[in-house]
Amino acid sequence: MQIDESIYLKFPAILKDKLLKKEIKLPQAVEFNYKPILAYRAIDREKEDYRAVSLEDFKSYFELKKTPKNARGIKKDWSKDPHYYGVSSFLDKKIVEQKMKFPNPKKKMAVGNIYKEGGPQETNRQQQHICWWLFEDADVSGFKIEEG
Repeated sequence: MQIDESIYLKFPAILKDKLLKKEIKLPQAVEFNYKPILAYRAIDREKEDYRAVSLEDFKSYFELKKTPKNARGIKKDWSKDPHYYGVSSFLDKKIVEQKMKFPNPKKKMAVGNIYKEGGPQETNRQQQHICWWLFEDADVSGFKIEEG
């Protein structure tokens, strides 16, 4: 699929630069035109913190200055992986509950729709995982904290 590079200008600076300089490219399976996808995401929240979901809750590993766990004995340069700059969500809330060991006093579940105006996405149906590359001005106010 040929990508119109003008779309790269909608991304936050670091991702935009890496794409324009061709240091990374979005995966072959990425979709730009898709119907809204109901998704679940764990967000950092203290027990009594029910403030509205915001872009602060949708930061990539890169933005959080975190590195995903590598498989044992495998070294990987995550800065060259486009998924490092995307945001993870899941199609099945049970997966989030298991991965984040819910109930978790430091996490809450956000639920809402991933949508094309917010940025492209790649869905791995087998793993029920969605990687969403948010545009700089994406609106995530449609996500709500799900009451446990």
